Amino acid sequence: NIPHFNYVGDSIIDENCNLGAGTMVANLRFDDKSISVEVKNKKIDSQRRKMGCIMGNNTKTGINVTIYPGRIIGSSCYIYPGKVVDKNVPDNTVLR
Repeated sequence: NIPHFNYVGDSIIDENCNLGAGTMVANLRFDDKSISVEVKNKKIDSQRRKMGCIMGNNTKTGINVTIYPGRIIGSSCYIYPGKVVDKNVPDNTVLR
């Protein structure tokens, strides 16, 4: 559910997610290099210039959340308003 003013570029969003108004998913690095994704504590070069986030099911963001490129947000997470997601978020996390 992405009904508000949001930007969700080049992302994979699973079912039953709700993004609060003003949630922005960055999909491009400032230095224009390819985006790395961290999987099992290893950085993997995606070889993609543009990549948003991967968000698991039943996850919700509050208003004005910013998500960095290549971040993985697990299932059943709650991200409080105004937070900056600069690291991956494991399943069942409340990010205050």
